[in-house]
Amino acid sequence: MTETLLVHAPRSDLARRAGGLVLAALAAAAVVAVWWFFVTTHTGRSLDDVAYVGSRIGRGRLSDYAQAVLDVVSVPLLVLVIAVTTVVAALRRQWLLVLGVGAMVGAMNLTTQVLKYRVFTRPDLDDPGTFDANTLPSGHTTVAGSVAVAVLLVVPPRWRWLAALVGAGYTGLTGLATMINGWHRASDVVAGVLVVAAWALLAQALAGPGDADGRTRAVMNLLGLVGAGAAVVAGLALVVTRWADADPSRVERLLAYGGASMGVLAVVCLATAAMLLVGTRKARR
Repeated sequence: MTETLLVHAPRSDLARRAGGLVLAALAAAAVVAVWWFFVTTHTGRSLDDVAYVGSRIGRGRLSDYAQAVLDVVSVPLLVLVIAVTTVVAALRRQWLLVLGVGAMVGAMNLTTQVLKYRVFTRPDLDDPGTFDANTLPSGHTTVAGSVAVAVLLVVPPRWRWLAALVGAGYTGLTGLATMINGWHRASDVVAGVLVVAAWALLAQALAGPGDADGRTRAVMNLLGLVGAGAAVVAGLALVVTRWADADPSRVERLLAYGGASMGVLAVVCLATAAMLLVGTRKARR
């Protein structure tokens, strides 16, 4: 039995690394696809704008709570998280993470800024958009996601399940808060999550796997199921919004906003589940 494990372990790790690289490439391609559809096409922009207008519903009651979440996101937070996670990685003698966690967090946030201000544009399609400047990907969402990933990578295995849940919740809440306060459209938030996912999956594919207990695998499965369900609901809302009237009603705007929020939930959950899948070694039987 020992010989069998020794023979199959390298092959299993190779499959994990290859899968991580493929998922990272898909996440990066998805960032471009989200920009292309929701920013450069009439159909995508219309869908995004209906949801954006719908975000005004209930803003007066939710704005203060959303702002409290957004106020947490800052450069000092990034510096603090990088410092703490580096120290934790050093104490756990994870020397690759000591060298790489700061670089990874920096790469995530730099990528978002370069894409937003240097690569992606928002062409004039003669649409009455709420604002014309390019805002994709969302910087606040990227910061929140990069913080969540940094913590997820350095926590001891027994706490990985909790870090995944808290990190996904924090990232999702930050993204939704930017939508509630009208800072970003849903596509901006989704793109920010995908930027984080692409770098995190790449880092985990190149690094060695960590151990995972039953709780981590249960959380991974839960996030996958929730993400898949939310994706179905978001897709149905997208179809209904596509066939809405040129002047959508309040119900249609609310449906579009709800569907967009479910889309954000789906991407956050599926991205976190993918990170857990790629970042942990397969259970031996």
